[in-house]
Amino acid sequence: IDEGGLRKELFQLLIEALFTGGYGLFVWNEEVRCFWFSRDSLAQEGAADYLLVGLVVGLAIHNGIILDLKVPTLLFSQVLGEPSASLESLKQVDPELARGLAQLLEFDGDVEVTFMATFTVAATACGEPKTAELLPGGADRPVTNESREEYVRLVVEHILLTGVRPAFDAFRRGLLTLCDGPALSFLSPEELEELVCGTPHLDFAALQANTKYDGFRETDVTVKHFWEVVHAYSTDEKRALLAFATGCDRAPVGGLGKLKLILQKSGPDSMALPHSHTCFNLLAMPAYTSRGKMRDRLGIAIHNAKGFGLQ
Repeated sequence: IDEGGLRKELFQLLIEALFTGGYGLFVWNEEVRCFWFSRDSLAQEGAADYLLVGLVVGLAIHNGIILDLKVPTLLFSQVLGEPSASLESLKQVDPELARGLAQLLEFDGDVEVTFMATFTVAATACGEPKTAELLPGGADRPVTNESREEYVRLVVEHILLTGVRPAFDAFRRGLLTLCDGPALSFLSPEELEELVCGTPHLDFAALQANTKYDGFRETDVTVKHFWEVVHAYSTDEKRALLAFATGCDRAPVGGLGKLKLILQKSGPDSMALPHSHTCFNLLAMPAYTSRGKMRDRLGIAIHNAKGFGLQ
């Protein structure tokens, strides 16, 4: 049965290019390790680009493709028509700003004198810094003890809603073009996130229990060495192995126990590298006789197998 390995890899490479390919559509936050819509005025004018991203994500859902989409759960809440603009929501996008705004609300002294802030936020236009007013005349209105709650509310709404509305609306329109329907209304944001991004936990014990063997037996020394090496891998290495064998580095809905992996014997012990057929979730390798050779050959294979041509 064709498991769609090439299709999965194509979608993942496309998503990586759209999010990190220098198009400036999304901004990465290292602390929470996720993307959010860019508030650059030029990016906000590119509705067609965000529509394309939404279409790609929607097409992946339609085809049952799991994506390594690093976005906050907040995004899926908004896709489902549940907009949220609170400090807790902001923590998913910019925790440093959320902490700063919380400190502003808790400050005991004179806010206007100490912070010298106005009803504006930092923004960019074509990459050049500028300020954006949170309300008409905001640049001339100081933030005081009395008005700081209004200021915090407007900042949060700007970051999560109003400041990215053109981009988000286009993205949502693209996604719902292919995925809208009664079934979507029954999903929670967390369930929609799992449908798009798969299960975050990688249970390789469940994968081992569900793996089938072709030419090997479960008791063979090569099989034992394979699982010893794999269970010792870091999370990144395990993701690389999944990508190499299946075309996707994420667990499907329901976890790795739902993944049908086949470990196939490709010949007697040799220095040949393992290879895979991602269309069938099939990983083939020689009958390596030592754990060291297994670790070396498998490591080289999984870390040099990205894309559709020789690198």
